[in-house]
Amino acid sequence: MRNAAKYFNDLVSRNGGYAWHHNASNLNERWGDIQLDADQIMIQSPGTPDVLLAFVEAALADPATPDLKTYATRTAMALRHGQLQSGGWRLYADFKPTPTLKACYLNTTATCSCGGCAYSTYDDQVTQNALIAMMRADQLLGFANPSISSSSSYARARMETSQYPTHGGFPQVFQGPVAARPALTASYPPSIGTTCGLAQCHANAYTVEYWDDPTLNDNLASAFVEMLTWAAEVYPTQAATYQAMRARFGDFLRRAQMPQPQPAWAQQYDLQMQPRWARNWEVPAIAGQESQDVMWALLRLYQLDPGVTANRDAVGTALTYLETVDFANDTLLHRYIELDDTAPSNVGFYTVRPGGYPVRFSSAPPTYQNYAWEVPSQLAAIRAEYNRLASDTSAMKRTCHQLRADTAQAVDTAVNNEKWLTSYLPGGPRSGATPGDYLDTSTFVRNMRTLAEFVTRTTTDCAAWNY
Repeated sequence: MRNAAKYFNDLVSRNGGYAWHHNASNLNERWGDIQLDADQIMIQSPGTPDVLLAFVEAALADPATPDLKTYATRTAMALRHGQLQSGGWRLYADFKPTPTLKACYLNTTATCSCGGCAYSTYDDQVTQNALIAMMRADQLLGFANPSISSSSSYARARMETSQYPTHGGFPQVFQGPVAARPALTASYPPSIGTTCGLAQCHANAYTVEYWDDPTLNDNLASAFVEMLTWAAEVYPTQAATYQAMRARFGDFLRRAQMPQPQPAWAQQYDLQMQPRWARNWEVPAIAGQESQDVMWALLRLYQLDPGVTANRDAVGTALTYLETVDFANDTLLHRYIELDDTAPSNVGFYTVRPGGYPVRFSSAPPTYQNYAWEVPSQLAAIRAEYNRLASDTSAMKRTCHQLRADTAQAVDTAVNNEKWLTSYLPGGPRSGATPGDYLDTSTFVRNMRTLAEFVTRTTTDCAAWNY
């Protein structure tokens, strides 16, 4: 754990931050979802916040090694550099005096004139993960680093005003305080029941851009719950505020559950709390992936507060429905399922909006593969957690047996006991990348957090191991 942390900090980081993929033969070849130069880092996961969390957990597991805390501090300062004037973060950060990846940076941008780059984003868990990492770094350092403490405080203050009052949801992006919305219950759009079907008939005219509407896109529900949970834990004097925000978000998730016959969740909602179009391939529909994430979020909320039985009950209702529509021997779930229509021909459609991807009503994935049209079914695991919580509301964690196996895998695959390589042959990790071995941030983070958990739990609940 120490060796891998040192290698990643000393050789892989640039300005204290990280990309997704780093060419092992040429560490200056760095990729996120685009190619990055030496002054650019990824904030979107698995990026700089994920590495910061790995360093924090390593430092907590091994307090006798002060370098681990030093690495965490350096990475937190890189994350601070990417913070926006609106309080959160965007997908990237650029350290050049005149950034190529423009953004209205809080600490370095004098005049902001780049339009949309003023918006902090919750999409892809960007701001949530960054704030969690910054809060935990602040806690690790004993709240004694003024730059990191002020960054966390600034972000939390603006996060508080980005939740719709009363309504409880969050938009996809925010620049300032959001306006109040009525706390409505989800319903089907009026085109339900027409001969052409919802996606064909649903009006495409909206008064608000989709990114200003409440969203669950790309697994945001769990990220919001964890962000608010960590805020309450790290800053106990403000815990009541964050716990109330978390409770309001749980209320929103339950209201966002569609009524029968499909009591699951959509990806995006409009002012009337009806599923709406987002991008031209993101249809108003039951969203399989997002529904699974919402169920995990509701189970986590129930685990944190078993008194709110409605959170677990909502999951049970959704499971009863979704377990009838997963397929491929219960291993896959469609990203989109036609609203209020359970006909097999309309399960698994991809898009029908002009300008989107071609119309598809079939289980075969489309030619264009840059989108998860079919997602792994997690319903069995969700059902198991739903059942466990009926009698055991402790926090879910991996078993000692699984942790030991995962630790052995991390140790045994480490090259020179300091790094993990992923081979990308015959192509590179992204279009245009050089084929070969890469240091993937996701692999580093997964293995580092496993090692830190192993070190910690061998002195607690897994102490009986004979290793």
